[in-house]
Amino acid sequence: MHPVEREQDELQVVDRPIEASAAFGPVVAVLSALAAAWLAAGSTGLLAHPLRRTCALIALGIALLAPGVEMRRRGVRILLTPLIAGAAIAMVALPLPAVNVLAATIVLVFLAWISTDQSKDSLRAAAAATAVLGLSVFARASIPSIWQLADVLGRMLGAAAGAIAQRPLHVGATFAGMDFLVVTGVFWCLYLVCTKPPRTARAVYGFTAILAGHVVYLLAVLHVPDLLVAMTESTAQNSGWLVLWARKALPWNAPLLACAIHLMLIGTMLRWSTWASAAIRTRADRPGRSAWTGLAMGSAAMAMAILLPVATVLDTRALNMEGQKIVFYEKGFLNWLKPTHGSYGRLSGGMYGMLPVFVESLGAESRFSPDLSEADLADADALVLIFPNEPWAEGQLDRIHQFVQRGGSLLLLGEHTTGDADGNNRFNDVLAPTSMRVRFDSATFAVGGWLHSYEALAHPTTTEIADDRNEFGVVIGASVRARWPARPVLVGRWGWNDAGDEASARALMGNGRYDPGEKLGDLVLAAEQPMGQGRIIAFGDTSGFSNAINVSSHVFTSRLLGYLAGGVEAHPMWQQLLGAMIVLLLAALLCLRPSLAKTALVAIGLTASLAVCVQATSAVARPLPDGRQVTPNNLAYIDASHLEAYSGESWRPDGVGGLALTLMRSGYLTLSLGELTAERLERAGLLVSIAPSRAFAPAERQTIIDFVNAGGTFIITVGQDRMEPSLPLLRELGFEPEQADALEPAPLGHFKSPYLESADRRVYVRFHAAWSVRSSDPNARVIAYGRDNQPVILLHRIGQGKVVLVGDTGFAMNKNLEWEGGEPFEGLRENADFWRWLLTVLREEPMWLPEAVREQPAGAEVAP
Repeated sequence: MHPVEREQDELQVVDRPIEASAAFGPVVAVLSALAAAWLAAGSTGLLAHPLRRTCALIALGIALLAPGVEMRRRGVRILLTPLIAGAAIAMVALPLPAVNVLAATIVLVFLAWISTDQSKDSLRAAAAATAVLGLSVFARASIPSIWQLADVLGRMLGAAAGAIAQRPLHVGATFAGMDFLVVTGVFWCLYLVCTKPPRTARAVYGFTAILAGHVVYLLAVLHVPDLLVAMTESTAQNSGWLVLWARKALPWNAPLLACAIHLMLIGTMLRWSTWASAAIRTRADRPGRSAWTGLAMGSAAMAMAILLPVATVLDTRALNMEGQKIVFYEKGFLNWLKPTHGSYGRLSGGMYGMLPVFVESLGAESRFSPDLSEADLADADALVLIFPNEPWAEGQLDRIHQFVQRGGSLLLLGEHTTGDADGNNRFNDVLAPTSMRVRFDSATFAVGGWLHSYEALAHPTTTEIADDRNEFGVVIGASVRARWPARPVLVGRWGWNDAGDEASARALMGNGRYDPGEKLGDLVLAAEQPMGQGRIIAFGDTSGFSNAINVSSHVFTSRLLGYLAGGVEAHPMWQQLLGAMIVLLLAALLCLRPSLAKTALVAIGLTASLAVCVQATSAVARPLPDGRQVTPNNLAYIDASHLEAYSGESWRPDGVGGLALTLMRSGYLTLSLGELTAERLERAGLLVSIAPSRAFAPAERQTIIDFVNAGGTFIITVGQDRMEPSLPLLRELGFEPEQADALEPAPLGHFKSPYLESADRRVYVRFHAAWSVRSSDPNARVIAYGRDNQPVILLHRIGQGKVVLVGDTGFAMNKNLEWEGGEPFEGLRENADFWRWLLTVLREEPMWLPEAVREQPAGAEVAP
């Protein structure tokens, strides 16, 4: 019998109630799968993405293997369970929360399909509930107006709980527990349909229990500030492990309480209610058109599921900056300095001096405007205002607004706690014609750099950008008020808006802790609003465009600048309305006529379409920096795509903040390389790799070889202790790192070695923990030796380019190059000088020579 036929009109009830003892298996399966769906959606609180996905997969595994689920297809279960498990793993692994949730739907549909009639209804209801949750998660992330509606509903729930407790609670959809209400609400409605009448009493009791349980959760969240204060005041001696855990977990994992409450409510519906089995009518019992009707509805549902991402996510317009003109207002609380030789440490990096260089590498023209004159703006495509802090001169605001009205784009970068509590600042003067405002607060993260804490709405500028290394570049800025028709672009899900204090000596910042009335979660960090024929994007933070942070945020900032200069508009209102209508129709089809085939088709269609649309949008939304526009090529990449040994935090001892500034001082535009591809590398002049832990794929090795042959320079720093992943590449480049004549390579340790010597000059380079290196090329040049004349730095010429191998994993890290405070190493800056000299050699420029160092201070061995 056709599956569609078997699933039509399932709600004809017969008198075969499920006994309590027989319901244990379905209860475990349903609750585990629902927990997995909430985990996958991030509804249960702040978890690192790998941990969140792992927990979701464990819960799905429990659901798949739950004992006691009565089956009518035992052989099929044994054969197909590995296939369903593989599909779930693949779906959860994707960086798409909606698809992660739908993995639970697929598992539940499978379990319902193989189960007996006694288990089918509860599993089918759970599958429909998780599918609706997947739609909800998708809609919030892809339709800005839906995100704003969910935020308003969350705020209303928080206000209602605050009214009960007589104290303020300001939350968004996340901490209001909207995802829990969606699933439990849908499941409750289907529960009423699938149980025997009379249903009125169960409807009242169920609604009351759901409402009461959720109010309990909200009241608990409301008292989190008191609990945090109490735990802070407790002494460390009296703090047990539970208190120590709670200090870290609250308020960020408070939604776990909502998860527990709603699982208990659903468990009660499953365990202690009479679920009646569905009598499946045979083909002779239903009209001949029934199967065709079901097939048509299933096909229509799948078609709509496929259309939904096409209508709301897909954007194939290229973000091309070639020939565009970007105007920077040169005034504000800023400077346009670049890193320079002789000045060291984090504060030596300047603020925005590299930004025009970056813009020009993307093919655009950059200009500075001292007064925003009509002439400066006349032929501009985009205007950038960075932290304007002085009163606007007469006519400036009018010229800015007219520029946008006639089709220009404006990027406004604000900052935290600027002006006063009433919002009087220069940012909001510019935003006056819009519904956006930069708040007088600090959008404060739970984890530094908003790691694993962003919610990036679907947008050409954000598609497929991860948040595990702060690729969006936001640090501590202000939150943005974005009321309709403004549209949120970037949201900080796990943080709070620390209200500013006009009496504070800390740049008017607040007290640094979450207090009652401050918004918890779902902070808008950047928003967009059309204005006339143009658009305005407002940020509450300037950090991502600064010299140091743009190193890692350049993929996002390049897309953002390309989006502004290109004059395109994401999410026009007709598109949002169409998307919302499709979501509502799909939700109605899933709930009003539940069917396993229909639910599965929606999940599969939405998953496949969303994955394709995201890939297609990301493929064209890639403005690529190009260093070939200047001579010598000034684009340098630090590889970040192979689990390198350095820290992701720039100024940790193992970080590479000093290396990035060192390269900038020598004229390079320094960026991190999150994906090693030919299209990026062919535009660069220098690639630096620091002890990768993941081997280069064959195609990547060929890309690097082609890059060097074409004239590029490749520098790899890796000691013998971390050499294994790099061996295939090094062999192809002509190095012999195995040292075949030695039983075991001997570490050379920490020492200094001369690399330039003459009758009156001897200068040194220091190594952190070096090993010797070897080459099969008789023309290889030894740059520096260790003891016993063992080479430690080798230079190869390959084709038109060069390769440098440094046998020291920590050679380019801060602990061996440049401290955050700029302090010298034993009174000297030998390695900063070495890099400056080496880069002139590699670019075949007039050789720069450092000052001679004759007497060596104590503490470091000098190699002969």
